[in-house]
Amino acid sequence: MKVLLIKTVDSLGNPGEVVNVASGYARNYLLPQKLAVVATKGTMKMAVSLKAAAVTREKEQSKAAEVLAEKLREITLTFTATVDESGQLYGGIGEREIAAALLEKKFEIDRQQVILESHIKKLGEYKVQIKILGEVVETITVKVEAQA
Repeated sequence: MKVLLIKTVDSLGNPGEVVNVASGYARNYLLPQKLAVVATKGTMKMAVSLKAAAVTREKEQSKAAEVLAEKLREITLTFTATVDESGQLYGGIGEREIAAALLEKKFEIDRQQVILESHIKKLGEYKVQIKILGEVVETITVKVEAQA
């Protein structure tokens, strides 16, 4: 089934693109979520304006992402945690805690944007990547100190 994408769909395409997908995928996901419309002669005329709007929106988002990346570059988050004798944390610091700490500093970062190989479980200083938008990835410093 040919559909015209209205919004960006990961691993499928961008607004204004006509893609061929399984009819079940279109009927059960793309159309109800208003991510696409059935490609007809009438909707094909919409494709040009959708592409132009998407390009403009993408440029604006890219500029905003670069500004956010510049601000994040200077951020250092410090966590205090209880540890055992060997310096092992009793809990762990993961994506959720890092996103919450960034939110406290007025950065709207979702936990899925925090790229962490595994939870932080030892004292020390770590470099954590934040995926802001598409290819824009910035690294912040996370320090974990023992609770006094």
